[in-house]
Amino acid sequence: MNLANKLTLSRIVIVPVFVALVLADNWAPAGWPVAVARWGALILFITATITDYYDGVIARREGTVSNFGQLMDPLADKLITMAAFVSLVEVRLPSGQPVFPAWAVILILAREFLVTGLRSLATMQGRIIAADRWGKHKTGWQLGGIIGILSAMCLRDTLALAGLDMTIPDRVLPYLYLLVLFIIVSLTTISGYVYLMNNKDLLREHR
Repeated sequence: MNLANKLTLSRIVIVPVFVALVLADNWAPAGWPVAVARWGALILFITATITDYYDGVIARREGTVSNFGQLMDPLADKLITMAAFVSLVEVRLPSGQPVFPAWAVILILAREFLVTGLRSLATMQGRIIAADRWGKHKTGWQLGGIIGILSAMCLRDTLALAGLDMTIPDRVLPYLYLLVLFIIVSLTTISGYVYLMNNKDLLREHR
C-alpha cells in the first residue's frame, strides 16, 4: 500500500478514537481527564484535515492515484466529519442543551446522501459530477466550524479548571455555536439544492 493510501486509511482508523475522546465525559472522570481528551480530539481532527490535503498531493506527485484512494478518500472525509457532527449532538452545554441539535445533523446527513446518490447515478451513466464552489465552501465551513467549536470547548474547559469565572463565556459560546451552525446548515442546504438542480436530468426516466 502506497503512502497516500496509508494516510487515507489512517483517517478511517482514528474515527472511533476521535469519537471516544470527544465524548470523554461519558467514560472519564470530570475535570482534567475530560479536558485533555478533548484537546486530543481537536489535535486528531486537525491532523485528519491536514492528511486529507496531503494524501491527494502525494498521490498525484508520485503517480500513485488508485481505485482504492478514489473510493476511500471521500469516504474517509465523510466519516470523520459526520462523526464529529453526530458526537456534538451528545455533548452538552452547561445549560444542558446539545452543542448541535439533532435536526441540523440530520439535514447535513441528508445532503450527503443526496449528493452521493446523484454521483452514483451519474457514474452509471458515464458522467462525473465534480465538486462546485458551493460544495467547496460547504466543506471548508464544516471543517473550520468543527475545529472552531472543538477549540472553544477545549479552551472553555481549560479556563474553568483554572478557576476562572465562566459566566460570560457560558453566555456567549452558545450564540457562537449557533452562528457557526447557521452558516453550515445554510451552505449545506444551498449546496444540496444546487447539486440537485444542476443534475436533475439524472432523475428522469429514460425510455
